[in-house]
Amino acid sequence: MDPDALKRIIGGIFSKSLQVRRMLQRDATEMLWLPLAEIVTMAKMLEPAVTPDQLEQAAAGLSQQDWRKPRVELGIQEGYAKWAAGYDEEPNPLIILEEPVVLELLGDAAGKDVLDAGCGTGRYALRLAQAGARVCGLDGCEEMLAVARRKAAEAGVQIDFRVGDVTRLPYADASFDILVCALTLCHVADIRGAVAELARVLRPGGRLVVSDFHPFCLLIGWRTVFRRQEASYYIENHLHLLQDHVKAVLCSGFCITDVREEVIDERLLPSFAADVVERFRGIPLALIICAKRKEGTQGED
Repeated sequence: MDPDALKRIIGGIFSKSLQVRRMLQRDATEMLWLPLAEIVTMAKMLEPAVTPDQLEQAAAGLSQQDWRKPRVELGIQEGYAKWAAGYDEEPNPLIILEEPVVLELLGDAAGKDVLDAGCGTGRYALRLAQAGARVCGLDGCEEMLAVARRKAAEAGVQIDFRVGDVTRLPYADASFDILVCALTLCHVADIRGAVAELARVLRPGGRLVVSDFHPFCLLIGWRTVFRRQEASYYIENHLHLLQDHVKAVLCSGFCITDVREEVIDERLLPSFAADVVERFRGIPLALIICAKRKEGTQGED
């Protein structure tokens, strides 16, 4: 098949597939038959591009893929409670791309008061404590915190871990010099309120580093998910566009110093098959924003 024709057909299928996913997300199924019929029609146009043997091989591969498993929707607390025991043992492409950038932007934390808001199993809290910071870690899931406490004890570091909500932080105003909030805001409905609360506990001149699931991924239907043999478990997400993140940070009295959008590329090859990386190469997976708390500000409208 002519490469240009192939690109046009695949582009059409991709566009229609996005329409289907968005309609399903909105429960707008009355006219769903139309893009589905268009996808079927275009898929038939691809038959000359593959041989019967290749079709048979692909069918065998599809039968083993995870998307065929039952899909279970979980709330945030329930989802992370179930995920906690295996969270650190499974390669996570989002973390692989996000973590080196966040650590770079956090900089030297020695002697600083630091909050890891939404700390999960403590991956940043432990590193910051080992680097000489005085660290507090907060998360809404006791099961995730149990893992974090065990890791801190094994590492011989002191961290004040607490159960709590990033929208209602149990700390006094201006308590911290550095604040990291990693892969958490996609689980919060009110992003502006959450960032305002982060600003409240950060000292003037303090540094905020926020990372999140890139909104592009949520728009195309990707979700926070972990997989087990019996099912795929999807955790509740909230879509916040890039402008929502930026406005939340600026309106809370911050000056943005850096924005990174980390895309899928060869950095994932040690943990994921080359064909998987190649299929999704270039898709932005992680959004990271670094900001400085302005002097003498209490947030703006």
